[in-house]
Amino acid sequence: MPEYILYNNIIYNNGEYLPATTVFHLIRGDWTILISDRSYMKLRARQIYIVDTVEQCEQIAVKFEKSASYLPILGLDCEWVTQNGIRQPVALLQIADNNGMCSLIRLSKFKTIPSSLSDILSNSNIIKVGVAILDDAHLLMNDYNINVSGCIDLRYLAKESCLEERSLSALAFKLLGCELDKDWHVRASDWEAEELNDRQTEYAALDAYVAVKIFEQLRNKKISWWNWLFLTDKQKWDKVTEIYSDYKDLPYQNVRTNGNTKYKPKSNVRLYSTSTIKSAKVYDNCLMENVDGTVMSTCSHKKVDWYISQGLAELVNNEPKTIRLNFSADLKNRKDNFSVLPRENICTVCGRSEYFRKKSIIPKEFVRHMPTVHKTHIPHDTLLLCYWCHIKSNAFDFTIRKKLFNMCQIKELNPNEYQKIPAYVKIMRSKSLAKTLLKSRHSLPDKVANELRLEIAETYNMKPDRVFDTFLETLLTIKSLKYENDCQHNSAAEKVVKHFLEKDAISELKAMWRQHFLDTMKPKYLPLLWSVNYDG
Repeated sequence: MPEYILYNNIIYNNGEYLPATTVFHLIRGDWTILISDRSYMKLRARQIYIVDTVEQCEQIAVKFEKSASYLPILGLDCEWVTQNGIRQPVALLQIADNNGMCSLIRLSKFKTIPSSLSDILSNSNIIKVGVAILDDAHLLMNDYNINVSGCIDLRYLAKESCLEERSLSALAFKLLGCELDKDWHVRASDWEAEELNDRQTEYAALDAYVAVKIFEQLRNKKISWWNWLFLTDKQKWDKVTEIYSDYKDLPYQNVRTNGNTKYKPKSNVRLYSTSTIKSAKVYDNCLMENVDGTVMSTCSHKKVDWYISQGLAELVNNEPKTIRLNFSADLKNRKDNFSVLPRENICTVCGRSEYFRKKSIIPKEFVRHMPTVHKTHIPHDTLLLCYWCHIKSNAFDFTIRKKLFNMCQIKELNPNEYQKIPAYVKIMRSKSLAKTLLKSRHSLPDKVANELRLEIAETYNMKPDRVFDTFLETLLTIKSLKYENDCQHNSAAEKVVKHFLEKDAISELKAMWRQHFLDTMKPKYLPLLWSVNYDG
């Protein structure tokens, strides 16, 4: 048993204050301490390492590897700087273990992490906990290509325990009796500064460490302390893994937040992620036959119903559901049976059987500029991935895009260049205010409406009484530079396709994308007949 000291009605253990939020007994040998008053603890991480170099990062990875071998759980959080309302890349990665060891990894200084720490973060058997932790993981992948797996959002566990609290600070107060420093001056401070001050250091370390302690408290609500006492370390962790396996890497939905919730903006992945998450099966594997009974392809229940309702086909079999066309379809260009084979409803990469997204192996902005004959292979180049593998694959795609742009001597695009223009931020805000005024004109208090009109007037150097509805409607037609940037990406993709067309090498371009997917994702469950050089 550890040495506990009772000090001012607070249990003190090796530099850590433990909560006394309810009446409980602490057994130490043959005597018992009874604590009955409500106290609040001051929780501190025992060891804080500020990591400024890759070499230091390798050293801290060894410590976390040793810690995780005993208890495979880590708290994780991220901090970043916001300039002119625009999020900058993650500046600080905070990782803490159950023993109070916390590392503050300053990604803004060295932009990457060694493989030793990367292996720990990507190991799904080591649980990472936090509030909105998948958002942090998404940002790390998007900004630095750092893969974080095995994430559990504490809000799911809080919801399961019937707690109304959802933010980290609210959960810490409720479960640990600990008040976190959530002063906006600290939250919005310069995390890219040459040196972090003491308050920043303590704030950042506690955010990661408290997450682990909250997890412990929520775990204790699921497993009685008496049963926990007689389990071996392996049995304990097997039990935890079994209970919370459904929440691993599961995006949190239907979040109800309060004022203390840490805001995590979504990254701009619009160009590279357009499909929605599908929790149910995607492929129905119904069959479509030609008029002569030849199987043409698999299809969905929806397509089967549509063909029958339009009188274009009739149902000839129920298992599997099969329709036969009433007219002859041309199959002379089909060279193999890829489209006839049933598709499994699992992630092509890892085999997961839920939370799917369809992945276009050759991005659509490239395909749309190809000759029509090359647009008929979409089923072959559309693979099913789970949510997590989809994000990872999209991040890897930046590498081959850059390679293609360099190969075709196209200037590399900088999608964030426009964010440096303060006027742009004001213009986009005025567009948002105009939308609010037009949409909620009858429900907005006059005082609020006048303030919004005044802000718009100041942006365009005009009198507030001249901000008519017609002017507001004009503001709504302004296209963002983000839209223009999308057009630039399409233009760049068109130039790449044109470059390969001139060399009669479109098949080579397609093969490059497919090989890139194989090399970076190493899929284990590719469909039969799928090939890098497919030309069916």
